[in-house]
Amino acid sequence: MREDDRTIDELIEIAETITPHTGLSAGLDAIRGSARESGIALEVDLQGMLVGLEIDDRALALGPDRLAAEITRLTGEAGMESLQQGVVAIQAGCGAEVAAAMVEYLNSVEEEPDEPEPASRPEPAWEDAEVTGTTMERRDW
Repeated sequence: MREDDRTIDELIEIAETITPHTGLSAGLDAIRGSARESGIALEVDLQGMLVGLEIDDRALALGPDRLAAEITRLTGEAGMESLQQGVVAIQAGCGAEVAAAMVEYLNSVEEEPDEPEPASRPEPAWEDAEVTGTTMERRDW
């Protein structure tokens, strides 16, 4: 078997040129992962974007913090389900080698680093000159 030296980006470009008659693109767009618990039912698409959310009285009784935490947790579970379905679709449409390369790439992607803290504003520097204003007055110290 020949080793494939193409990069993931090259394989993605090739995948984008596959003619629509294969149905792979439509199939990937239709993939949904779902999760349900504690009065919350939700669906996400293949990218993990929330596309459906139902909340009943049990979920509302959790309070805002626990409700948000449950939605976040369930979204992660549904996202994993949709990714698994996506791998199966890629394997069926493009072959096991492409699917394996995709899984290897997904496993190698590290989380993006947190945003750096914004720089704090410097304290204003007062000169030794007289400062006056409508609400305060400062004279040489």
